Amino acid sequence: MILHVVLFTFKKNWSWSSTNAIEAEQATRNHPRHIEEIKGWICGRNISRREIAADFIVIGIFNNTDDLEKYIVHPNHREGVEKWKAIAEWNIVDIDLSTDFSLATGYLDLLSTL
Repeated sequence: MILHVVLFTFKKNWSWSSTNAIEAEQATRNHPRHIEEIKGWICGRNISRREIAADFIVIGIFNNTDDLEKYIVHPNHREGVEKWKAIAEWNIVDIDLSTDFSLATGYLDLLSTL
């Protein structure tokens, strides 16, 4: 199982008061309706006021790297990427929960058992 994490940070002069930001958020929220490879999805706005905080997060769950790759090239995902590209920068992390290099505990331990 692959955990896909993306942290978006608005470029200078962009914020949630922008229609472009709302459209990018909506596109991201709708990905699970269009992309069958997504097995789990969490996304949301940051509530922290810390300067180092990102503005938006996506956490996706995929069965394997092949499904993640299909998601990455899916037209619906590419549409969302284009919306975010205009207003934000982002960092991603993809981890394979089935390896010794990953650890899930507590509530998140359920992810490694799926």
